Amino acid sequence: MNRRRPNRLRLGQALGLLAGIFLFGGSGLASEAQFEKANRLYETGQFAEAAALYRAATTNGVSANLLFNLGNAHFKSGQLGWAMAAYHRSMRLDPRNPETAANLRFAREQANTQPPPLTLRQRWLRRLSIGEWTTLASTAITLLLLLLTARQLKPNVFASKPGWIRLPAVGAVAGAFLLAVAAADHFLDRRAFVITPMAVVRNGPLEESPESFKAPDGTELRVHDRKGGFLEIETGLGQKGWIQAGNVELHNP
Repeated sequence: MNRRRPNRLRLGQALGLLAGIFLFGGSGLASEAQFEKANRLYETGQFAEAAALYRAATTNGVSANLLFNLGNAHFKSGQLGWAMAAYHRSMRLDPRNPETAANLRFAREQANTQPPPLTLRQRWLRRLSIGEWTTLASTAITLLLLLLTARQLKPNVFASKPGWIRLPAVGAVAGAFLLAVAAADHFLDRRAFVITPMAVVRNGPLEESPESFKAPDGTELRVHDRKGGFLEIETGLGQKGWIQAGNVELHNP
């Protein structure tokens, strides 16, 4: 499994980096130093140490590359659940990356578990990241606002074209609607990955609740609710129950 170096900055990443410089000072430089040190540890076969350093670097912000490398380090350390959680988060930031998709698929095969299925709508929405949906919506809305401003400045130019506003207006409304749907999918579809060799799933959110079944390391779960230290979960096979939060890595967008 290859590691990735920091990629070239796109416009959105550049703006984020600029904001980070003003808000957090040198934290970005510290993260990059941790990233490079973790890469060196990985190269020398110190996978657990590399994973710890990659994870430390995420406290200053995450990227698809960082999460991809974190997943690789965990995978090499034999921590399937941790690896799958990192790959899953990387895919949400860079959904069309073939390397990440292949590694996540391979880790799932090693764990011999079936993930909760995605609906057709979810599969379609996740072709783009939430950042890309935001860019599309903001572009459509900005175009509409620019055209409205131009109309105010030169009303005579647009007076003979009464239907000029329809297409940009439809595009802006559609962009905003799709962004809202994508955001709901991104933030409300909560996933967790078992990170212990064999986690007990119970019928209720109590230690005294009867055992329902056991979930092995790497089992991907859909999270429905939380009560105290327990999460209400569902497996890809439709099994439901409650699991201790400490036995899973919860994917928080």
